[in-house]
Parts: sequence; C-alpha cells; structure tokens
Amino acid sequence: MMVLSRSTANQLPHLNCLIQALQQFQRLLATDATLADVSLLLTYVEANYGADQLLEDIIQHLVGEHLALQIERRASARCHALEPWG
Repeated sequence: MMVLSRSTANQLPHLNCLIQALQQFQRLLATDATLADVSLLLTYVEANYGADQLLEDIIQHLVGEHLALQIERRASARCHALEPWG
C-alpha cells in the first residue's frame, strides 16, 4: 500500500503516481469531480466490501455480478421474443 506524506509527495515517482490516480478518478467520475465525490465512492465500496479487500477481488466480484445481470436480461429478452402475440 502506498502512503503519501508531505515529504514523500515531493518525490517525483510518488507525485507522478498521485497525479495519475487522480486523473483516473477524474476520467471515471467527471471533469468537475471533487475529492468529496471520490470519498463517497470509496466509502460506498468500503462499506459494501470491507477496507481490507484487495481491489482485484472487488473488481472480480463486480464483474461476476455484471455478467449475471447481462445473462438474466438476455434470457428475459429471449422469453419475451418467443411469447405469442395475443
């Protein structure tokens, strides 16, 4: 885990990493996103998955949920397509 303090934030590699991470949040949320927006997102994820969970594990869980919903939606669409028109 990378922890930044004022002394380490002045080091180029750490500063570079911090900039890249914040830019990723900005791309994902909105160009006018604030740190409060990022905090709300992380608070939600932490509350639902726990602070000690690996990001990869959370991502894999969410991908699994997303795929299950897609499969369910497609199956439902197929059933509706096969229904006779009354």
